[in-house]
Amino acid sequence: MGKPLWSKALQRWLAQQRASLSARCMVGLVRAVPPVPEVEAMSRPLVCGVVVLVLFVAAGFVQGEVRPAAAAEHTAPVGEALQVLLTTSELVVGQNRFAFGLLQHNRLLNAATVAVRVYDIRDQQAQLTAETPALYHTLEVVEQGNRVHVHPDGTRHVHSETTDVQGIYVTQVTFAHPGLWGLEILAQQGNGPVETARLRVNVLEVSPTPLLGAPAPRSRNLIASEVSDLRQIDSSEPPDPRLHQTRIADAIAQGKPQVIVFATPKFCTSRVCGPVVDVVRTLLPAYGKQVVFIHQEIWQGSSPQKFSPTVEEWNLRSEPWVFVVDRQGIIYAKFEGLTTRRELEAAVRHMLGLE
Repeated sequence: MGKPLWSKALQRWLAQQRASLSARCMVGLVRAVPPVPEVEAMSRPLVCGVVVLVLFVAAGFVQGEVRPAAAAEHTAPVGEALQVLLTTSELVVGQNRFAFGLLQHNRLLNAATVAVRVYDIRDQQAQLTAETPALYHTLEVVEQGNRVHVHPDGTRHVHSETTDVQGIYVTQVTFAHPGLWGLEILAQQGNGPVETARLRVNVLEVSPTPLLGAPAPRSRNLIASEVSDLRQIDSSEPPDPRLHQTRIADAIAQGKPQVIVFATPKFCTSRVCGPVVDVVRTLLPAYGKQVVFIHQEIWQGSSPQKFSPTVEEWNLRSEPWVFVVDRQGIIYAKFEGLTTRRELEAAVRHMLGLE
C-alpha cells in the first residue's frame, strides 16, 4: 500500500510533533458520565493483559472482528506489515480510551508519530468520522530496557530481566452507535515512510464492567488481617501490605477515595500485568494519605481456576484494570490494560480537585 493522503490538519500536527514530541501531553482521562442501567455479565474467558495482535490488511476493512484472546504479542509476524497490539478490549458507544502498541520487523515501535482514523463501515463505502493523534506515553517502571520493581518500603529495584515494552500509544476515540467500526492506524518514525494498519472493532452499547458515574460495587475484599500469609491475596514478589489494608466497602462507607488495581502478577502470561501494580505503587508516596490504594487478585486461591468474589462482583473478564473511585463511592475513571503513571495521576489529581 502506498502512502495514505494525510489531511492538512494532521500534516500540521505531524510537523509539530517532529519538532517537539515531548512538549505535547495527552492525559487520557475519561470523565464521568451519568449512570445507566446495569447489563448482564459477560460469558467470555479472562483475557490476561488484554493484548490482542491485530494484523495489517492490504485493502479495505476486511480484518476479522477483534475479539479478546490470549496474549499473542510476538507470534507469527507477517513480514514487514505494521501490526497493532491492542491493550483495550472493551469499546462502547461514546468516548473511549484507546491504547495500543505497534510492532514491525518483530520489534516494538517506540515514540513514533501516530494518528488514528475512525470509520463508520455500515455502508458499502466507509465514512471517515474522526482523525486524532495518538501520543506515546513512556512507561515509568522501565529504565534502559529493564523492569523496575517498586518495593513496599518505596525503594526501586532494577531487575536484570529485559523488556522491549517501553510505553504505549493512547488516544480518545468516539463511537456513535454499537456494532462494527473500522480503525486505521498511521505511523511514521522520523522521516521514514508512513505505515498503515487497518482493523475492525466491535463496539458495545453499554459497558459490561462498572460504569463511569455509577456506584462502585461495595465489595468486602479480603485484607491483610484476614489471612495468615499475605501471599494468599497478593501474588506480587514480594507482596505489598500497603495495598491490602482496607475493604472497598469500608473505604466507601468512610468517604475515602480509592485507586483499585485488579491484576494477578504471578499468573498472567502477558508482560503488561505486573507493571501495572508497580505503576500504582509509584503513586503511594504522594497520595497515600489522601487515597486508599487497593490491589485485588483476579483468582481465588493459589491457582487460576476460579475468579475471586470481588472480580465476579465487578464483572471483569480481562485484566489488568484500574478504577478510580471518589469519596461518594462513584466510579470516576477506569483504565483497561497497560496504564502509565501519567494517566493515573492525572485522574487522581482531578478527582481530588488538585487540577
